[in-house]
Amino acid sequence: MSNKAIAILFLIVAFVGFMDATYLAASHFRGIPPPCLLTDGCDTVTSSAYSKIIGIPVPMLGIIYYLGMLVLGLGYIDKNRFNVAKAIPWATAIGLVASIWFVYVQAVILDAFCTYCLLSAGTSTILFLLGIQIFIKEKVTPLLPNT
Repeated sequence: MSNKAIAILFLIVAFVGFMDATYLAASHFRGIPPPCLLTDGCDTVTSSAYSKIIGIPVPMLGIIYYLGMLVLGLGYIDKNRFNVAKAIPWATAIGLVASIWFVYVQAVILDAFCTYCLLSAGTSTILFLLGIQIFIKEKVTPLLPNT
């Protein structure tokens, strides 16, 4: 897969994560738990004590994270490729670690799963894997303008 294709896929996955987090945030502020599509427990997860960090709803932190990933992805495509390529794996690692924690909370502590939260965990994992790909490819063959 080319550097450009990886970067575009990175942006698409970050956008999916952003939309997912935005939907969860909107559900939170409306006070209506999101309907679970594939799992049973969205209301349990989204209303638990783990649904906020220092009073901030987790979906709001997700929105910030995914916006950051979109900015990094656009920065990689646009201008400062090598520096952004070095930052992407570290930034995506934050999302991966957070996702591992939240999946653990769902599986072990709450014994309930939220479809949208699992989607976010999936997008964070994919972003991390794509970030590693970007880093490796950039070190080997820098992305040239108009490629």
